Amino acid sequence: MSSQSCNLLNIIPPKPKPPFSPANIVVDNDDLLIEILLRLPIKSLLRFRSVSKHWLSLISNPQFSRLRTHVSPSGLILRSLSLSYKNPRFNFVDFNPNPINFAPSRGPFETLTFFDDPLGIKILQSCNGLLLCSSSTSEHYNFCKTRYYVYNPSTKQYSVLPPLNSHGGFWRVRGFCLAFDPSKSPHYKVVCLWKGGFNYTSRHLIEIYSSQDGQWSVSTSFTASLNVEFDCGVFWNGAVHWLNKWENSVYFKVDEEQVRDLPMPSMEHHDDGWNHRRIEYFGESNDHLHLIEIYWPWTTKFDVYEMKRDHSGWFVKYHVDLTSVSIAFPDIVREDLPRNSWNYYDFSIFSVIRGGPSGDSFLVMNIFGKVVRYNFEDRSFRKLGARVIVSRAIDLAIEKAQVLCAVDYCKSLFTFYLGSV
Repeated sequence: MSSQSCNLLNIIPPKPKPPFSPANIVVDNDDLLIEILLRLPIKSLLRFRSVSKHWLSLISNPQFSRLRTHVSPSGLILRSLSLSYKNPRFNFVDFNPNPINFAPSRGPFETLTFFDDPLGIKILQSCNGLLLCSSSTSEHYNFCKTRYYVYNPSTKQYSVLPPLNSHGGFWRVRGFCLAFDPSKSPHYKVVCLWKGGFNYTSRHLIEIYSSQDGQWSVSTSFTASLNVEFDCGVFWNGAVHWLNKWENSVYFKVDEEQVRDLPMPSMEHHDDGWNHRRIEYFGESNDHLHLIEIYWPWTTKFDVYEMKRDHSGWFVKYHVDLTSVSIAFPDIVREDLPRNSWNYYDFSIFSVIRGGPSGDSFLVMNIFGKVVRYNFEDRSFRKLGARVIVSRAIDLAIEKAQVLCAVDYCKSLFTFYLGSV
């Protein structure tokens, strides 16, 4: 039947088949489309969710996120100079800035305004693209009035955690840790560590919040030394790790809910009696757990340790020599202090970043307000971003007030379901 005949009979002629093209093949084949999408950066995936409802469904599916390998952080979120806890501003330091465009990179946010908390909001830590936040109270003693949040700055979604349970008596919160591995599970957990009593070796209680059921539940209790830094937990390899620079450290297997001892590198002993260990950095990157400890205050050389996957011990992964850095950045030397002072070489380490198969591995440090990237392989270095602190006097005030916050940032496709707002 001709088109003219169709018109006479008031019949709509069938649409002609679209011409053969590779694009049509991709659109009609979900398996092929997913393979292509898996190779795109998260920034593109977040934008492509608006292409169609079908694409949104594919990209937002938790199984899609699990197919992606670990994503390296793209930058550092730094709390701006402020002595106020409420409504702080944040800067963003890009780890790989555009060498042509000298304009500063824009971060995921400048202020944390996703929820109207009358006390303001602060960042506690980051984990694989999610931020654990809380009300900006200075002490965990106020836990009854403190709200806790998990926030995805990439998607602007968040969840308000239910209030903590009260255990009465002398129990108080010592720390939190966010446990999230999108390659293993679409759900996250928050580990809360309680301490009871005031003895050197005290009883501790672990409580866990699960995004899968949306509630807190008591896990296990154990005894530990007061030297364990429970306010600085790091999640890696299915466990939360807490350091003790004097004795064995502790780690908690989240799914098995078991507490175990974590060995530390052997302590160095010197002929002059100097054996003090300073933990300069402890963190995770790209599924590797790293530790930096320094014994000598007047040194620019140190090692970066990595933990074995079976938790049996540490090995030296990188040797660092900042001699050339100290020449390029003379402010690293505190000439107003004696050479044997801990702060004679005045630098702090923000991050250790492990690159992928084709990416560089490097550390990011603060040298008198300058953020510097140091590559492990070739020992090259360069300044990143703008100054973060303007003077040593203000630096000291910030350190004492404990309001300077620096966390790694990586983009995440995680979507909140249960308990989301």
